Amino acid sequence: MKDYTVKQSLMIVAGGGALLLVCLYLFTPLFSVAGRSKADTTRLEEAELASAISRYRSVYQKFPADDNAALTRTLTGDNPQKFLFLNLVETSTNKDGLLVDIWSTPYKFTFNSTNQFKIISAGDDHAFGNTDDIVFDSNLNNFKP
Repeated sequence: MKDYTVKQSLMIVAGGGALLLVCLYLFTPLFSVAGRSKADTTRLEEAELASAISRYRSVYQKFPADDNAALTRTLTGDNPQKFLFLNLVETSTNKDGLLVDIWSTPYKFTFNSTNQFKIISAGDDHAFGNTDDIVFDSNLNNFKP
């Protein structure tokens, strides 16, 4: 068996610690999703969508179309400068190219003026207009209760 110097031993321990930190950084998000509620996940998705819409508006001085499919295409690169404002995973859209929430219901987008918009998830019951809807309101820069 080879004897290691103190310096070599410290390098091995430091390398192992660094590898552990990298693994924790890469794999912790996978496990933390399991403890998050579907409503919390939807709020995170809506916040990311709001950020993408705001970035689009800052570049083009207007909002994208409020049609879900057109908005999806625009934010994912079908815009004059081919900017990617939103990076999607496979489950982000349905077969029709519509952005969907965690319950696979398409989001609704409304643009009330030149500087206000809402992103609406129908929630667990898949029906819009009731108390389980999850609504991001840019006017409040937050979620409606």
